[in-house]
Amino acid sequence: MSAEIELKLSLDPAALKAFRASPLLAAARRRRQRVFNVYFDTPDCELARSRMALRLRKMGPRWLQTLKTAGSGAGGLSRRGEWEFVLPDATLDLALLRDTPLAGLADADSLHERLKPAFTTDFVRTTWLVSPAPGQDIEVALDVGEARCEDRITPLCEVELELKVGEAAHVIALGRALALSMPPSQPLMPTQASKAERGYRLFRGERLAAVKARPVKLDADWAPPRALQAIVAAGLEHFLANTEGAATTDDPEFIHQLRVALRRVRSVLRMFKVSAQAEELKWLAATLGAARDWDVFLADVWPPLCAAYVAAGGEARDAEPVVMNAIAAQATARVEARAALRSRRTALLVLALAELAVASEPPAVGANAYVEGADALLEPLPAFASRQIKRRHKRLLREAQGLAVMTAEARHQVRIEAKKLRYAVDFFAGLYRRERTEPYLAALAAIQEVLGEANDAATALTLLARLSPPTPLRLFAQGWFAARAHAHASEVDRLFEQLASVRRFWRGEG
Repeated sequence: MSAEIELKLSLDPAALKAFRASPLLAAARRRRQRVFNVYFDTPDCELARSRMALRLRKMGPRWLQTLKTAGSGAGGLSRRGEWEFVLPDATLDLALLRDTPLAGLADADSLHERLKPAFTTDFVRTTWLVSPAPGQDIEVALDVGEARCEDRITPLCEVELELKVGEAAHVIALGRALALSMPPSQPLMPTQASKAERGYRLFRGERLAAVKARPVKLDADWAPPRALQAIVAAGLEHFLANTEGAATTDDPEFIHQLRVALRRVRSVLRMFKVSAQAEELKWLAATLGAARDWDVFLADVWPPLCAAYVAAGGEARDAEPVVMNAIAAQATARVEARAALRSRRTALLVLALAELAVASEPPAVGANAYVEGADALLEPLPAFASRQIKRRHKRLLREAQGLAVMTAEARHQVRIEAKKLRYAVDFFAGLYRRERTEPYLAALAAIQEVLGEANDAATALTLLARLSPPTPLRLFAQGWFAARAHAHASEVDRLFEQLASVRRFWRGEG
């Protein structure tokens, strides 16, 4: 077994010439070779469900059998297990894999009877061996071709930076340098989807689906800065899992999940008083936020508002120019969001955060990030987590006093505090017993939902004003939203009382 460490970057085919001409590759010897792979799985995708990929690869006259397991990583950088063997011909030999995770599958003895070719990948690989520093060797591979399953095809155009000798941070540094060497209009973008994942999508006939945040796995023995790195890595994984869908489909859930991922990363960086990339995160969140606001307006807010207006005797024709203008604004916001996601600026942001997540030395944190003095880095993680959650809990209850008479801006601030608390609990939930955290999270989620609806209403009024609605519709909307805001305020007071009464699960933990 070897541990494969590589960084994946997607490349627009129009940028191939610029990439090949990068001065960072000029001194390295270039090698070009055709690579043909056949991936195998059972009809019900038993290997994929177990997060493994088995393939036969033809490179020149040689056949190689390779098993890969899903790994961990950040910002397109992955670490995964890999077992590779030279074969005499194009025939699988599972006996070579008896000491790998493949042998641990149910009915492994009969696996060879159930394995069938699932899909192929066929591409031309150009490689350069780059040594960015003494003792650091990185193979840069440019792959251009396709993945195919029967008559279904998806193009492949990507760059892989595989660490041969040295430290993972140098792989990210080289990725950033290559990105900077490209024209701004033809960026190298960190990507998470492997060739196998793209092939399996063809095999299963699946469409892209938005991905939600997964629980963060933390070890109670870690120092807090190590937890910071793991949480940032999880946030980048969440972000990259949704970028392709946001860039190529109109499904609003992708942009929603991208914004959630950015908020989670921003939240943990603020928790540790790490200022890295704060302005860039703010810029990208705001750009995606504009698109999200129009998505919510058209999908969730406008239909009931319009129906209520007509039911109250309003003219249906008043709504027609408003909705047409809203659709045009939504389209413009989506174009701007996609441009941002495809930009060099976003690529460099992701790579910078990935570098923080994989650094061998703990990231620098604020002097008073969680305790006074130099012992901060040695504080037990459970104690740190409990102190952070307790502090955010007390602040939220304090900020929520008098919520019913607050302005929309003040209620929005309470909503932000609720999100900060929710993210803190999500990050550290694995350090506590599930039966203790679930009632608290449920109470907090109910508060967020009601505050979110109130914020959507306030945002909708602002957006509606940009659409030049007829006066009767504008006046009706103001009254309609005011009534809903009053109802939300009454409901959220009750929910805060409920939150205050839920058992403090963090007590006794630090």
